Formats: sequence, structure tokens, C-alpha cells
Amino acid sequence: MYNAKRDGYGNGANLAIPSMGEIEGRITVLEVVAMTSLSLLVKDGDKHAAQQALSAIRRAMRLKCEDIKLSSSDANSAIAYAQELFEATFENLDREEATRTIAPSTKRRGSRRSIPAFQS
Repeated sequence: MYNAKRDGYGNGANLAIPSMGEIEGRITVLEVVAMTSLSLLVKDGDKHAAQQALSAIRRAMRLKCEDIKLSSSDANSAIAYAQELFEATFENLDREEATRTIAPSTKRRGSRRSIPAFQS
């Protein structure tokens, strides 16, 4: 992945290939953004909307996998990964709801919504 700012200086040709740490960091960002977005959608209580979002993502993934010529097994793996993200989000939300039921928060509730933190 060429990065013009990073790779445009001096001996940039050597740095055009990202390190595993860079790749892991970018994947982590995508996971957190996806899970946070879905959790905000589901927090409003609309699990049907979340299922519609998953269906739309599956369709978009199939089209994108066809565009980049992924094999069917690789495409299926990518779509299964999307499903895993959704399941992990639902599990995390269930844990949050259970924790709130067992030990309700004593904090004053305002109009500001907090974004849940996800652990990998």
C-alpha cells in the first residue's frame, strides 16, 4: 500500500510494503469502526435494522469480491468474517445489558451518548 506522504521521501521504495503491525492496526481500526457503528444502530433497539445492514453488507461484499476477482472460498471467508463481527457486536451488547441489569450505573445520565469500547 503506497502512502504518498510516507513513501515519497528519499528511499521510499523500500517502505512501500506495509509492516504486519501497520496491517494489523488498520484492520483493528476497521473492526472498531464497524462494531461501534453497528452497536449504535442496535442500541436504539432496532435489531431488524441491524439484520438488514448485515444483508446489505453481504451483498456488497459479494460484489466487491467479484470485482477484485477473489476465489469463492476467499469470498466466503470474507463474508464469514463480517458475520463474526456482527456476532461479536451482539455478544458485547448483551454483556453490557446484563452488566447494567446486575449493577445499574450510579452516574447521572445526560443527553450525551458514550461510544462502547471493544476488546479484541
